[in-house]
Amino acid sequence: MRSTLIAILTLLYPFYNCFAQFDVETAKRHVIIKYSPLPMFDFDNTVQFGVEVPLGDGVFALQEDLGYGNSSFSTWYSDDDRPDKQIFKTRTHLRWYFVERRRMRAYFGPEILYKKVVYRDSQWAGRDCSGPFGPCSFFQNQNVRVDKNVLAGHARFGWQFITPSRFTFDLFAGLGFRHIFATSHSPGIPDSQVLRIHDNWEDLDPEKSETRPSAVLGFHLGIVLGKYRRD
Repeated sequence: MRSTLIAILTLLYPFYNCFAQFDVETAKRHVIIKYSPLPMFDFDNTVQFGVEVPLGDGVFALQEDLGYGNSSFSTWYSDDDRPDKQIFKTRTHLRWYFVERRRMRAYFGPEILYKKVVYRDSQWAGRDCSGPFGPCSFFQNQNVRVDKNVLAGHARFGWQFITPSRFTFDLFAGLGFRHIFATSHSPGIPDSQVLRIHDNWEDLDPEKSETRPSAVLGFHLGIVLGKYRRD
């Protein structure tokens, strides 16, 4: 009887690891894979996934998010005014977990964000011009590319909630600054001859450069990877 019970417990042990209830103490040393729903509805929409990697005993963690988007699946445009644009985004966030409860922990830390929005357009460009503003001998229709670059830094504060079934929910907010500048990648066409590209209420040209206050607000849905263990 005793040997039979030991055999049954041995067979059930792997399933216990799969279905054991997670909490902060058991999850904080595990990698967490995350998905961010809100960037899909941004003006520069992206599909964004991230990974949180614990550092040491889990009091500190590093999160890296990567996102890609295209105006073809943006909800902000109609077919008549949809620009040709692609979005690439990365954000790196260092977390310090300074409060821990059984199923919740609060964190604070710096975040660096970089975003590149690539616009492609067909414009009439002057040729054989006597000056940067003309007059020109003739005009030629050519493809132009203008990139909007965004570099931002935020101080971010948030809460992470962990469910017994290893799912996580992060809610965060942050304040900081962002620098926005545009660059032209249109061979043979001077920057002064690249016309502004209108996107919603923003006009973009190669001479654009500004710094402004910035705020972030959002949430992540995640899942804890790895086997259950309580050290």
